[in-house]
Amino acid sequence: MVYCIGMFVLGVVALTARGLYFDIFRITERGSLVAFLPAALLLFWIERWQQKRDTAFNGGGTGYTSLLSDRQSTGIKQIYRSETIVGSYRRTFEQAWHRWFVAFPKVENFFLNLDFDLSQRELRFEEKAGQRLWSNQTEWMIEEGGETVGDIQTENTVRHAVELTEVLNMTYRGETYQIRSPRLSRRIEVRRDKKTIATSHRKRHLLTFDVPDLETRSVLLAGMILFRLHFRE
Repeated sequence: MVYCIGMFVLGVVALTARGLYFDIFRITERGSLVAFLPAALLLFWIERWQQKRDTAFNGGGTGYTSLLSDRQSTGIKQIYRSETIVGSYRRTFEQAWHRWFVAFPKVENFFLNLDFDLSQRELRFEEKAGQRLWSNQTEWMIEEGGETVGDIQTENTVRHAVELTEVLNMTYRGETYQIRSPRLSRRIEVRRDKKTIATSHRKRHLLTFDVPDLETRSVLLAGMILFRLHFRE
């Protein structure tokens, strides 16, 4: 929706400037811009439907599940274990214009901050400001109960590029984990000491997780959800 409104405004400004400078005014061009408005309304309806669908999700299956239809809004999404709700998460933005910016194609993973409430544990992944402007690395701080307890960083290497693999390195309370996925796969795995300890799959908008009943299961779930949103998996 925001994209269509933005294109409409840019089009009006461009045509007005051209008309004032070159004295060229064409009704057909202005009429074509109006088409962006009903398109914006249609996209608004779709976005609202996706948000309501995510909120109304009530679980299923035997493991951990979540529905991720809408990736840009601040709507609350639920996490279930079978049919029992075990937590929720939502995206947040530091500035109002950040929300508008991520509505444009190819930048929806910018300004990515996430708040989690999992098994009575509150986690926050906060993206470090300015990282993308001067490097190809992105980094998040992990906060729990107001305390910084770890960080997450993208790992962009020639080897990963050749293998077509996307990787996040996560450190949480002194333990190091690697979250990774081949670009052509919808499967994510979390490794510790080169051993796979957790996985996630996606079927359309439905996310499923296989996570061991460890003290760290909350941060493992949260890390895989961040991976989905950052790499648009």
